[in-house]
Order: sequence, then C-alpha cells, then structure tokens
Amino acid sequence: MPRPDYYELLDVEPTVPQAELKLAYYRQAKIYHPDLNVGDAAAEERFKLIAEAYRVLGDENERRLYDEARERDLRYADAPELAGMQRRVRFSVRRSRERGERPRAPRRRFTILPARKKMPRWVIWCMGVLWVSALLPLVMRTGSVAMNYGKVQEKPEKPDPPDEVIRERLARMRADLEQAAADGNVRAQLRLGLLLYSGSAGVEMNRPAAREMWQKAAAQGNKAAIYYLENCDFTQPPPAAETAEARVQPQ
Repeated sequence: MPRPDYYELLDVEPTVPQAELKLAYYRQAKIYHPDLNVGDAAAEERFKLIAEAYRVLGDENERRLYDEARERDLRYADAPELAGMQRRVRFSVRRSRERGERPRAPRRRFTILPARKKMPRWVIWCMGVLWVSALLPLVMRTGSVAMNYGKVQEKPEKPDPPDEVIRERLARMRADLEQAAADGNVRAQLRLGLLLYSGSAGVEMNRPAAREMWQKAAAQGNKAAIYYLENCDFTQPPPAAETAEARVQPQ
C-alpha cells in the first residue's frame, strides 16, 4: 500500500520548522476530532492518521527517516518495478526483525599467513616449511624432556688415578706448601702444621715440626695457630708397629 503523506495530513510544507508542527496538529485535530464528528468513521480514521503524522514528524530522528523514505518513494514513482522490489526487501527485513533474527556478519578466519588470493601457492608452502623447521627443534626438545622426566640418570664413575700419580701429586703439594711456608705465607704455615700434626696426605707425622710452623703463624697474629698451640698435645706418639707389639705382649 502507498505510504501516507504526513505533511499533506497536517497541511504543511515539507520545509516547515519543527516548532510549527504542533500548531498545525492542533488545527487539524480541531477539524477532525471524533467528539466534533460523532458517527463519522472517515473523520475518526483521519484523526488517527493526523496523530500518527505528528508523532513521527514531531521527533527529529523519526522525521529524518521519514523524509528519506518519502524521497525514495518520490524517486521510484516513475519506476514501479523498483518500488515493488524495495517494498519486498523492506518487508523481508521487517519480518526478520520480528522473528528476532540478526543479519549474519561475514566470518573472518584467523590466519598467520597473508591472504591466499594475494600470494602464490608456492610462497605459502615455503612459509609453512619455514614455520615447521623453526618449531621442530623446540618440539623435539620438549618431548625428550617430558619422556625423561622422573628418571634418574646415572653418571659414569670416573676411575681412580694410579698410585704413582697420587704420590706424585701429594709430593708436589707438599713441596709447594713448604716453599710457601718458607716464604712466610700464614695459610701455608697453618696447613702444613696440620699435615705434620696428623700425618695425613702422605706427610710423615712430626708434631714438634708442626708446633714450629704454628709458632711462626702465631707470630704473625693468626688466631687459629694460637688456638692450636694452646690446646694440642705435641708429644710425639710411638710408631704404629711399636704400639701393636706393646698390645700383644703379655702383662
């Protein structure tokens, strides 16, 4: 059905200011009000159309939409087939809104690579191979760590060096300590005194010599050497063989 002309119902021009629409509505309402036209169905229907026209034109946004639709109707007046097509499209959109359907937006696919239409296929394959070659070492390393998680890896035991090598190292260490102690190194004097006192690391026990070393270190203010001098027994014990014979002799 053709759209009613709201400006014609209110008897105003399409360029009428917004403030004068109310006066035009009052003028037409006084003429076609149902109380003044009792029993006249045409006047009552026209009054409803006048009220609808004022409701639409009285709102600026509604008036702008109505003006756009009215302009399209006037433009398609000479081409009824286009006007019919426009009405069918408008009707389908209105039906979809009544059903609560929303127009589907085009789906956008997320991709790391650029659009295929703009690049040749061989370029896309090369980029895919580069991605795989870059991620493959990381995946293999992660997989190996996950497979070995919780497993105790036994470290190979290193063989002990031969006795000749051990004796040579101990002799070299003792010579270095004696040289450093003779040069006045406090730490060397303290450590050589410990080796002489206990007879360890291939050094023969000689407690009087250990006391001399600690005395030299104590003279330089070493507190550990002073402590050893005050609390250690510097009596030379008998050799281990003589002690064993004394244990076996009858009492």
